[in-house]
Amino acid sequence: MDLAPEKIQLIPIFILMVIGCFGLLTSKSILRSLFALDVIDTATISIFVLIAASNGTQTPIISENLYSNYADPYPQAIILTAIVIGFATQALLCAIALRLGRVSPMLRYRDLEK
Repeated sequence: MDLAPEKIQLIPIFILMVIGCFGLLTSKSILRSLFALDVIDTATISIFVLIAASNGTQTPIISENLYSNYADPYPQAIILTAIVIGFATQALLCAIALRLGRVSPMLRYRDLEK
């Protein structure tokens, strides 16, 4: 089995994704679910960053020197959008958790189902 550097860099990201999914499936409170979703979001953004960083090294600016190894700006824009959407989603879920915390301070799913 040949372990290329790209594959070795994917191992911690895969471990983060598994930890986040496991935390989401086994969480008994809303706050733990929020933290697990944040871990999954971080792992997903890390995958996109790894993919975007492996394509090129030069900035796509037209100048006198023509480079053949340009970095693609589209994955960078998608990564930035994913970060902003993830932040907005976390903020909305935290606001919902604060509102639900008035009813049940422990924020357990079992207490909120009643």
